Amino acid sequence: MKKSILLVSMFVIFAFLVIGCSQKVSDKEILASFDKKQVVKASELDKEISELPEWKQDKYKEQAGREEYLTLMAESRMILQVASERKLEKNPEIIKQVKEFQDQLMRDELTKREVDDKVKMTDSDIEVHYGTRKAEFVEPERVVVTEITQKDEAKAKELIEKIKGGADFTELAKEMDTKGESYGPGQGNGGKTRPFSRDSYSSAKNFVDTAFNLKAGEMSDILVQPVGQETYYMIIRVDEKLPSRQQELSEVKDSISKTVESEMKDKRKQQWIDELKKDKKVQPLYDRVPKPVEVKEEVKENTEAQKEAKPEEQVKANEPVKASEPAKEIKKAKSKEEETLAKVGDQVITISDMDKGISDMPEWKKDKYKDLEGKKKYLDELIEEKLLTLVAIEQKLDKTPEIARQVKEYRDQLMLKELVKQEVDDKVKVEDADIQKYYDEHKADYVDPEKIVVTEVTLKEEAKAKELMDKIKGGADFTELAKELDAKGESFGPGQGSGGKTISFNRASYSSAKLFADTAFNLKLGEMSDIIVQPMGQDTFYMIARLDERTPEKQKELSEVKDDVQREVDTQKKRERIDQWLTVVKKEKNFKLFLDRIPKYVEKKKEEPQATTGTTTESTTGQEGQKVDDKSTGKDASKDTGTENKAEQKPAQGDTAK
Repeated sequence: MKKSILLVSMFVIFAFLVIGCSQKVSDKEILASFDKKQVVKASELDKEISELPEWKQDKYKEQAGREEYLTLMAESRMILQVASERKLEKNPEIIKQVKEFQDQLMRDELTKREVDDKVKMTDSDIEVHYGTRKAEFVEPERVVVTEITQKDEAKAKELIEKIKGGADFTELAKEMDTKGESYGPGQGNGGKTRPFSRDSYSSAKNFVDTAFNLKAGEMSDILVQPVGQETYYMIIRVDEKLPSRQQELSEVKDSISKTVESEMKDKRKQQWIDELKKDKKVQPLYDRVPKPVEVKEEVKENTEAQKEAKPEEQVKANEPVKASEPAKEIKKAKSKEEETLAKVGDQVITISDMDKGISDMPEWKKDKYKDLEGKKKYLDELIEEKLLTLVAIEQKLDKTPEIARQVKEYRDQLMLKELVKQEVDDKVKVEDADIQKYYDEHKADYVDPEKIVVTEVTLKEEAKAKELMDKIKGGADFTELAKELDAKGESFGPGQGSGGKTISFNRASYSSAKLFADTAFNLKLGEMSDIIVQPMGQDTFYMIARLDERTPEKQKELSEVKDDVQREVDTQKKRERIDQWLTVVKKEKNFKLFLDRIPKYVEKKKEEPQATTGTTTESTTGQEGQKVDDKSTGKDASKDTGTENKAEQKPAQGDTAK
C-alpha cells in the first residue's frame, strides 16, 4: 500500500475528530483497529463518504479511494487519542482559546435569538426608507469626453494646431492612445472616458470643471492640469451630457433592503443591550477613562557643567527623559476602586484591561481607539462582551448540543495542533547546508524560461488576413498596420489594446493557442510568420506575427530563490518526520487496517432535500465513556507548520495527500 496519506498535511487528516467506538461489533464490520478497543466500522465509512459534497464522493466510489479514506479516518482517530493521552486539553493556552471560542459562540447564538430572529423587515419599511431619503438615490449629472493628455506643452500646442487645421480629433486621440503617448482618463480606450460626475477626479479639478462647462460637441483649448508634482496639458471634447435623474425604487431596492435590515438590527441590538445594562445594573464610569498621553522625549541641554562632569555622568545626563515616567507614578497611586471602569456581575473591567486589550490589537486597529472617544467606545465593547457572555451562561447556552459539539471539535483541533508542534515543528530544523543541497539537486526547478515579445495581428476572416499579408509583402509597415487594426478594434490577439504588441511570454503562456506559440518561438528575431490558422474553441483565427524580442532561459541564483527553497526543504523534512513518527505510533498502538473487508460502494437514491441545521451530531462512545462527536467544525485552528494548514470539515482530502 502506498505511503501514509498524511505526508502532505497533518491538519487535513486531523479534521476527522473522533476517538472511536467501544460498542461490540462483528469482525466483518470492523475495518480498522488500534489500541485494542478502538475501531472504525464499515457503516461509519459509508456514512462519512455520503456526507461529502457530491463532487468529492466520486473519488471514493472505487476501491482505491475507499482505502484512502479509511486510512485517513483510522489514523486521525489514533492521533487524537495520543493527544488525549498527553492531556493536551489541560494546556493553559488551549484552555484559554477554547473559552474564548465558546464565549464567542454563545454571544453569537444569543444575538441571533434576541436580534436577528426578532427583526422582521417588510416591503413597507423599504418604501418608507426610499420615500424619506429620495435625495440619496439621485444619479448626478455626468459627462463623457474624448481627451488627449500630454506631458509636453509644445506637443500639445502642435496637436491643437493640427485640429484647428482640420485634423479629425477622434482619430488623433485614438492614434496618440495607441502609441501610448496620451496619459488621461481615456487611456486604453482611444481617449474616450467612461461617464463621470463632478466628484470623480478630485485631483484634476480644472479638467472636471472645464468638462462640465462645455456644451456637447464643444472642444476646449489646452488645459494646464497639475496632478501631484506633474503638470499635464489636456485637450478635451464633450461627447455626451447625461442629466441628473431620480433612480426608481426598483433600481435600488436590493441595496435599500440591506441598509434597512442593518439599521433595524442595530436599533434592536442597542435597545436590547440598554435593557440588559439596566437589568444588571451596569454603569460605565467614563470619567475614569484616562486621556491619551503624548509620549515625547526631551533631551537635556549639554551645559558647561555637563562637559566638566565625569564621562559616565555625561552619558547619564544626556539620556532622554520619557514623558511616560510621571504617568507610571500616577498609576501606582490609583486604588483598585479608581482603576475600575465598570462592573458586570462579579467581573470588573479595569483601566489595565482596557490598555492591554488595545495594546494587543494589530497596529491598523489601534488607530480606532487612540483618542478619548475611541477609548470610551472600546469600554462599551468590553462591557457588551462580558454582559452577553454572562447572560448566555445564565441561559445555559454552553450546554446546548450544537455549541458543545463545536467547542469539543475546536478543542480537539487545538490539541492536534499542539501535538504537531511538539512532534514535528519543534523537531525539524532547516540548516543552510540543507538549503544548498536541495537547490543543487533541483536546479531545473529554478529556471526562468525563454521568453519572447511579438507584434501580431489576429483576424476572424481568412480573406482579410490574406489581404493584409499582400499589403505587407507590398511594402506596408507591419507595425503601423497592427496599431491601426488594434485602434479600430479589428484585431483580437494577445496584443489587443497595445497596438498588437504582446507582453513578454513563455512557451506555456498560451496553452490554448499552441500553434501560435510554437510558430512565434521558432521565428528568428525580426522575422515575420505566414498566416497562422489557430483554432480556439469553436472559433478559428488567422494570425500574422513578428518576433520583436527574445530573452534566453536563465538559471536563478540561490540568493534569488532562497526563501522558496527553504520552504520546500522545511515541508520535505516535516513530511519525513510525520512519516517516521506515525510508524512508531502505529506500532505502539497495534494499528491494523482490514482493507479486504471494505464494502463495495452502493449508489443510493437521492432523497428530497430536508431542512437541516447544517451539521450532523451523530456520536460514538469515547474511550472514557463520554459522548464525542464525529464531525469537525472546519475552523482553522492552525498556524503555519510548513505543511498544509486547513482543518476542513471532512477528512478525506486525497487530492492534497500524496
